[in-house]
Amino acid sequence: MTVTTAPALHVEGLRVARGTRTVLHDVRLDIPAGEVTALLGPNGAGKSTLVLALGGILRPTGGRILLGERELTGRRPEKVRAAGVAVVPEGRRLLPSLTVRDNLHAAVYSLGREARRPGVEYALQLFPELRQRWHTPARALSGGQQQMVVLAQALASRPSVLVVDELSLGLAPVVVKRLTPVLADVAAAGTAVLLIEQFAHVALALATTAHILEGGRIRFSGTAQELKDNPDKLSAAYLLRTNAEDSPS
Repeated sequence: MTVTTAPALHVEGLRVARGTRTVLHDVRLDIPAGEVTALLGPNGAGKSTLVLALGGILRPTGGRILLGERELTGRRPEKVRAAGVAVVPEGRRLLPSLTVRDNLHAAVYSLGREARRPGVEYALQLFPELRQRWHTPARALSGGQQQMVVLAQALASRPSVLVVDELSLGLAPVVVKRLTPVLADVAAAGTAVLLIEQFAHVALALATTAHILEGGRIRFSGTAQELKDNPDKLSAAYLLRTNAEDSPS
């Protein structure tokens, strides 16, 4: 399948502060349609701050966020979602007392009535396991099942851009191996996917392009293959962990 490499999401000179401290400094990213783009970095690098800014939860103090030619800078979260940017934040944030069904239907409530059912069906095609847990409260699900639900919530809106923060966090390797092909398939269908990860090998196995964020600045931008071929360019020992207790393999 031939896909375009034009940026679906363009981030230019982005600056974001938390309180009085500037966390992101002149961040520039292009997230092409039809690809997985990896953003790597250690804890405290500013990755989650970037996610919150892309989702409209944090207002930038400078720079621009563009979806195609559409200005998203400073837009409220519901406007960002309506424009086609779906964000999966770290932490598997679900309504614990609600069932899988109700969590999914809550996520698509703002869609037009004619789009809700097809959106949910699309998500269930990607994660058919959820049909067996349809009436199970979210709090009774395993961590992997909860991650499927939050991904399904985001994908049910058929976004043009999907931002996933720390997909592998707290999950067993077998679960990560179940989830990553879904992101690859979604990208192959034309969605721009930004995968934000602490563990390099998870993201680089999927990505075409990769960036390293450290100290709130982009320290590297290039191909994922370049980082795989030259691991010294990762430059930080945390990215080179191979201990199974620290990272999925």
